[in-house]
Amino acid sequence: MPTTRQRVNLTLTEMEQRLMEAIVTEGTTEHEIYVRYLESRYGLPSGRSALGPADVVHVVLNLGLERLEEAAAEISYAAEAAAQTEEDRAITAALRRRHVASAARADG
Repeated sequence: MPTTRQRVNLTLTEMEQRLMEAIVTEGTTEHEIYVRYLESRYGLPSGRSALGPADVVHVVLNLGLERLEEAAAEISYAAEAAAQTEEDRAITAALRRRHVASAARADG
C-alpha cells in the first residue's frame, strides 16, 4: 500500500520569516548553529550547508514533537507515581532491598 505525504501550507509571522531567512542564508550565525546542530544530531556530512525552508521546518517540527513526547512522558510518570499506594511503595522498597542484598552477595 503506497503512502502519501501530506502537503501543508504554512504562513509565517514576520519574526518567523526573518529567522527562516537567517537560517537558510549561508554565513549567518543562525545558519552555522543550525548546520552544526544537524551534523551533531543527525550525522549529516560536513560541507552540506545548502538548506531550504522545508528542511528547516522539518527539523523544527521534529524537535517540537520530541519535546512534546518528553513532556507527555514526564506527565505520565508523575501520574503513575501519584497513583501508587502505600502498599505499592512498600513492595518497591522490599524489591530494592533484595536487589541490593543480591548484588552485595555477588560482589563478595
